[in-house]
Amino acid sequence: MVKNRSADKNTADPAAQKAEWLAGIIESRELLLGNLALLSEYPAQTFYEKNRAEFILSRYAGVADVDPTTDRVHNAIGIIAGRTGKRNLLICTHMDNQFNLSIDQSITVSADRVQGAGVADDNLGIAALTTLPDIFNKLGLRFNSNIILLGTTRYHGRGDFEGIRTFLKEYPEKIDAVINIIGLSLGSLDYFSLSRVRCDIHCELQEPELESSWGRMSECNAILVANEVINSLYSIPLPKKPKTILNIGMISGGERYSTVSRDAHLNLEILSDDNTIMDHLCEQIIDNCTDIAAKNGANITCDFFGRHKASGLSSSHPLIKCALETIRSLGYKPRTEYSNSQIAVCLARGIPSISIGLTEGLGGSSNRSFIELDPLEQGLLQLIMLIYQIDKMGNLSNE
Repeated sequence: MVKNRSADKNTADPAAQKAEWLAGIIESRELLLGNLALLSEYPAQTFYEKNRAEFILSRYAGVADVDPTTDRVHNAIGIIAGRTGKRNLLICTHMDNQFNLSIDQSITVSADRVQGAGVADDNLGIAALTTLPDIFNKLGLRFNSNIILLGTTRYHGRGDFEGIRTFLKEYPEKIDAVINIIGLSLGSLDYFSLSRVRCDIHCELQEPELESSWGRMSECNAILVANEVINSLYSIPLPKKPKTILNIGMISGGERYSTVSRDAHLNLEILSDDNTIMDHLCEQIIDNCTDIAAKNGANITCDFFGRHKASGLSSSHPLIKCALETIRSLGYKPRTEYSNSQIAVCLARGIPSISIGLTEGLGGSSNRSFIELDPLEQGLLQLIMLIYQIDKMGNLSNE
């Protein structure tokens, strides 16, 4: 049985409560690790998150004062009604993993760390979100604001943050502030996003013949065509102001040693401080690919998606001041950078939003990924302190 501390901890100075809150969080470690282990048993490749969502909702259903619900894209939503309910504070993270269902997601727990595929980049955030109602109850915390816990679907790749987009579009009430939680790293604070567009470039040879002679192997190869595309991309002059970069995140193609590669793929991302430069860059990329296709007798397609506008808050915003002060109070130096997370969608809608890390470790989708447990307790304390203080703030409008 969960021991409920005093019925009202919202009347005291949060600094005076830090030690008690931390003790309660430490007591919740086994529950969080249990949720983390169980979540790893529900693979959640992008677009296939339904089973994981149902598990999370079953957890919410077992906690008093949490109203579990979902929507048409299988977001996992838990609503904790506030005393006044005049404001809505959204705590979110994503449920999907960026690797396929064949990856072994089992975790190994030791005294000071948890290791396993996706544990740092994906699963820790959703495990923390799933455990949060129990932590609130253990600490006796009740809030004036409605607290909305949201595990989103369709985050990675072609999902393109559709889970958070759908929630914000269809949720019937105004969202006043957003805290997005990620696994790594404690001390990180993101509150602005860059202009972004992604592009999948597909190079395909027009010749139907798969097996090729010695001579033809050197003349016709989709990977060589893709290499020309790469060279052309990095020959495009990019301004230093506004700062703009092209990044090729992945290259794939070919079948085996003795066969000419007929298909090759590039995954490209363009980032800039300025929204207006994107259309011109996209046009240049299409023109370059058209020329290369004509010269090599190939088909090259450019599929642009994932367009986001540059947006963000100022460091003078009360939400950012609160977050910076909280991180420093725990002995960490805040590290700020642009966000490539789903708060880009929230910020573009004018909702004050931040993204924070929970612990230290190593990211990635291999089984070398791990999280450290001791910093995690401080990371969860950071989250509790932020929720507590935001609940007491005045106007949070992003002006």
